[in-house]
Amino acid sequence: MTTSEQEAGQQVVSTDPRQRMGDYQTMAVNARMKVHAILAAAGLEPDEADELVCAMEAGAVAGAHCWVEELPGCAPGAHGTAYGDGWDGAVDRALDVLVSTADSAYRQRGRAHVTRSLLIGGEILHNRIAAAEQAPEAGPSSREESDRDR
Repeated sequence: MTTSEQEAGQQVVSTDPRQRMGDYQTMAVNARMKVHAILAAAGLEPDEADELVCAMEAGAVAGAHCWVEELPGCAPGAHGTAYGDGWDGAVDRALDVLVSTADSAYRQRGRAHVTRSLLIGGEILHNRIAAAEQAPEAGPSSREESDRDR
């Protein structure tokens, strides 16, 4: 990681392509939760937050579609016509998959509700831990005393 990446707060990703995709997925989940938390703090309703996040995710896939859309006819010519036809067929299939993926990303709803539940649950846990740490050392509870008396 370069100094400028460290200053920008960029995370380190794997050099292995498959692992790197996993790294990006993890970063996306964390970013999505943070965005949902910020939108909730701003007073946006969960359905509105879902609409925004889903539109951004579908737009990211649409951006990938634009890149792939430029690939037909780009097969190396030295491999022959059959290779070029196969190349173009594979690009067409990849474009179909990207359209389906963008559609799916746009339809995914309910994450804002889940994120808020997780945030609230985490806040409750944090508050309980903080309260327990601040509580003075107390003697045994009445239940503990009644258990001993048996």
